[in-house]
Amino acid sequence: MVKRILYTSIAVGLLTATAEAKDLSLTAGYNFTDYSGVHGTRHISSVEIKNKLESGAAVFNISQGKRDYGQGESWDALQGRGTLWYNWNPWLSSKTGIAIAENTPVFSRKDLQQDISLKLIPQTLLTFGYRYANYFDDTNMNAWSGGFSLYTGPFITSWRYTYYDTVGIGSSYSNIISLRLNDSNGSGNTQLWLSKGTGAYAYEWDPETRKGKLKSISLRRVQSLTKQLSLGLTVGKQWYDTPVDNYHSLQGVADITWTF
Repeated sequence: MVKRILYTSIAVGLLTATAEAKDLSLTAGYNFTDYSGVHGTRHISSVEIKNKLESGAAVFNISQGKRDYGQGESWDALQGRGTLWYNWNPWLSSKTGIAIAENTPVFSRKDLQQDISLKLIPQTLLTFGYRYANYFDDTNMNAWSGGFSLYTGPFITSWRYTYYDTVGIGSSYSNIISLRLNDSNGSGNTQLWLSKGTGAYAYEWDPETRKGKLKSISLRRVQSLTKQLSLGLTVGKQWYDTPVDNYHSLQGVADITWTF
């Protein structure tokens, strides 16, 4: 039943958005993460369609994921996501996202996001956001964020701070820096992400919430192959310093986009 609802919602969204479509693109991607030690693997396959509208863009995505924890414990899930960017005027824009998934540890069950961006200073975009997520085992998380993007020629420099409040577990935060360089001939771009933050962990044997540290680095290259076809490749590494274990993960993402 959940899968039918997701597919129906995505189909209705596609039909609605294409009525005002200016440019249409279709992306198919695969995301693989390998965790060290006994922490298993994660596989995500996705199909995404994007419509550029008169005053923004609409994106609809269906993802199939599998999280294998090792020792015979694994979960599969389907997720449907819709995101709408809208330019209200030259200085105000918004991003609204909603996602629904099956009740497993692979994805958040419900995920609502709202960003508001202000262009009050030339070549600078200020962004403020809120996110609510409901995870497996009915864990709720609220997050508030703020940051900026600075546009200087082909370079885009961004920074974002996010404060997380996980109900019944505690608070944590993250800092993410992004550096993007657009090719001068418009054939692609290269982007680097660096992040550092904390995690909150609750254990049955400990009445106090414990803190951990998280770090990550990712590099992505998007390259045009033809006028309609482009290839994206991403590699990344994450480090997890938890109260009971230290481990890391390696991530690889490949996607191909066809623009109609």
